[in-house]
Amino acid sequence: QDEAAMLQSHQQLEHRLLEVSDERSALQELATHDPLTGLYNRRFLDAALPREFARAAREGKPLAVIMLDLDRFKSINDNYGHPAGDEVLRTLAELLKKGARESDLIFRYGGEEFVAIMPGMSADQALERAESWRKHMEETLVVYGDVKIGITLSAGIAVFPNHGNSPSQLLANADEMLYQSKSEGRNRISVYALL
Repeated sequence: QDEAAMLQSHQQLEHRLLEVSDERSALQELATHDPLTGLYNRRFLDAALPREFARAAREGKPLAVIMLDLDRFKSINDNYGHPAGDEVLRTLAELLKKGARESDLIFRYGGEEFVAIMPGMSADQALERAESWRKHMEETLVVYGDVKIGITLSAGIAVFPNHGNSPSQLLANADEMLYQSKSEGRNRISVYALL
């Protein structure tokens, strides 16, 4: 009887340990991922960008940062409601994931802004990738209920080592290029250029 009781107690303990492990995994997922899109979140970006930057510097390889933003996204929320806006965000997230390599890291930066960190990628390669995303988004109609929603994106690109000597400067320069894309008419990609 003692042996049976011990065995049952051991099985209960193993079951509880599995539950705790699952709960820990779920908490870890919440800490690093955006719940709406499933992409990495901004908090994880703050840890990942310095790490990837240090690796690129150590290995002497380029590191591309692409900052993307949906054009006139507020009008979608205003015209169709936030659930429709959420569907547009999920659609873009899926598009970004599909076009990413295993080494790439894609983040939801906040609102309708996204960041892609692309190790070993030159400015020309990053431009090609961002242009592919831009074109696909332009050609995609997001279906939400009875409506089909068309939307475009703009992006800015900065690449280590030429466009920034720190993680924050690289991100700021990509953001500056995103702003330039917006100010030049949207639905375009701008690459940081040294003057």
